[in-house]
Amino acid sequence: MPLIIQKYGGKALANPEDVRQVARMIFERARGGTQLVIVVSAMGDTTDRYLGMAKSVNPHPAGRELDVLLSVGERISIAMLALALNALENDIAVSLTGAQAGIITDTVHTAAKIVEIRALRVREILDQGRIPIIAGYQGITTDKNISTLGRGGTDATAVGLAVALGAERVEFMKDVEGVQSADPKQIPVARLIPQMSYEEALEMMGCGAKILQVPAVEMAAEHRVKLAIGSSKTGIAGTILTDRPLGHRTLTAVVAMPDVHCLLFDSTLDLLHAVAELHGQGRAPLLAAQSGGRGLIVLKSDDAHELYLIGYARVPHEPLTLVTLLGPGVGGASDLAESVQHKLAPYQDYVAALDVTESRVSVLLPVAEARHFAAAVHELCLLEPALRSAAGV
Repeated sequence: MPLIIQKYGGKALANPEDVRQVARMIFERARGGTQLVIVVSAMGDTTDRYLGMAKSVNPHPAGRELDVLLSVGERISIAMLALALNALENDIAVSLTGAQAGIITDTVHTAAKIVEIRALRVREILDQGRIPIIAGYQGITTDKNISTLGRGGTDATAVGLAVALGAERVEFMKDVEGVQSADPKQIPVARLIPQMSYEEALEMMGCGAKILQVPAVEMAAEHRVKLAIGSSKTGIAGTILTDRPLGHRTLTAVVAMPDVHCLLFDSTLDLLHAVAELHGQGRAPLLAAQSGGRGLIVLKSDDAHELYLIGYARVPHEPLTLVTLLGPGVGGASDLAESVQHKLAPYQDYVAALDVTESRVSVLLPVAEARHFAAAVHELCLLEPALRSAAGV
């Protein structure tokens, strides 16, 4: 019997009706012969609401007591989902906190990392033919305190359990059908990407795409855990992430990140210091480049705000968008790279910055030009290699 880890995020469990719908899908899947372990996030915006509560009594909440409060949201979710499943079949589901599931973390509160998973109780529940419902985002520290794993930590919980239990794959059930070649709100003709490598997904996330938590994908890549991303409404996984390389060079995705901020540095050393400051906060620049002893960083607005607070100054400019093209060979010596250059040519006078690697091309453009360029170059995502060659692009 295959063992599958399923993760449901807060939007999938936003209200009682959503919880009942998820319970029905899980129940039907289990009744069909699949062994399931379910990992859940807090319902809706519960975590943000609890963080707001904490700030109402302490302007700078932190540490052990904040973790105790923030861990409550996932406990509500596991109880609600287990209750909904047990309404379909008595005693079929068992809710477990992170600590009860054996998730051991280091002692860094609000940003802990999993160091070990002792999944004995989870295995016992599976052996009884029941479904464990496990709280993501949390665990217990090596010194026996409640801990939380930071934003997106439920993804890491799911992958960690897959490694510990030897699961066939992890299914991330979200409010989308899978990973798209672009944001459908910006480019309506964006297509579903049926298969990606871990490296491609990490590249997309590094450019601002919200797919999964970065450490979770890195853990999956290290242990070769297959990941699937699909819809919590249908239960169908539209995108599979594996270590399998693509058989041909193609444009995988176009990621447009609006309202980015730029910082210029007079020396490479200053650039490295700023990047180190970001990494120390668990953040990363969308783009960092240096030339002739000067440096440039492109940041999401939230990340830029953190650097402004410690004295770095923003470069005044009109609103800019960072358009990133991802795919094997997109920046190398290939027909695909030539096609990209052909699409970029009409906008070359507007380019504020350009960074190229073998598998990535990042272009900084004014908002209107970025929108037109992204739509134009995305056409390469819709063509198979043979069609692209025949079309002369």
